[in-house]
Amino acid sequence: MKKLFLLVSVLLTSVLLVQAQSYKGVVMELDSSKPIAQVEVSNLSTHESVETNLQGEFSIEVKLNELLSFSYPGFRVDTLLVTDYEYKRIYLTPIPGFNILEDVEITELSDAQLEQQIQVAQQEGETVQFNNNISISPSRLFGSKARAARARYPLLIAERENRAIMAKFTSELITSLTPLQGKDLDQFIVKYKPSYAFITKSDEEQIRLYIMDSYKKYKELSPEERDAISLEATTADE
Repeated sequence: MKKLFLLVSVLLTSVLLVQAQSYKGVVMELDSSKPIAQVEVSNLSTHESVETNLQGEFSIEVKLNELLSFSYPGFRVDTLLVTDYEYKRIYLTPIPGFNILEDVEITELSDAQLEQQIQVAQQEGETVQFNNNISISPSRLFGSKARAARARYPLLIAERENRAIMAKFTSELITSLTPLQGKDLDQFIVKYKPSYAFITKSDEEQIRLYIMDSYKKYKELSPEERDAISLEATTADE
């Protein structure tokens, strides 16, 4: 009986070694532990590739002892030898000084250049969506150019939305409604900058009311609370 049990165990182990199974995990940034979307996860044996979803999660078919690679623009490529099928946490290391726009700052682009970059990123970085929000790119998009485009696209959209916000939420309008100047004005803009959704659906009068209501809240902040406001964000004067 024991021999039969051992034989069955050996056979099952052999089957597991030759059959591919679903391998799941999440990819995060090493320093912050934040999930990274659109990381390309590749099986180096079968050349199958998938991309992580918005939560950094992935699922890929792989056999034991096969190698997986994890690549994303701005991070060092990592590889993993599959020795079991437990849920894995993969941490990618940022490349110091990496600029995804190849030394062209997004904020330095003109409005026309920005729109052109958005169109290019859309065309170069298109992906196909499957179940569970896992994206699998067509084979022609597995190159670094396409991966960079997909990573660049949300940054470009964020810049376009920020410009739309700051075109209406201006320092001139704020100072016409409040006595804020200098550092206080900068802090107010950073803390109370409205959302893109609010700006697009609001008229000038609604924005004026929002500023005055926000100023009442700002006056109630203690000096410590005001000093805690980060001024790293772009202000209307920039």
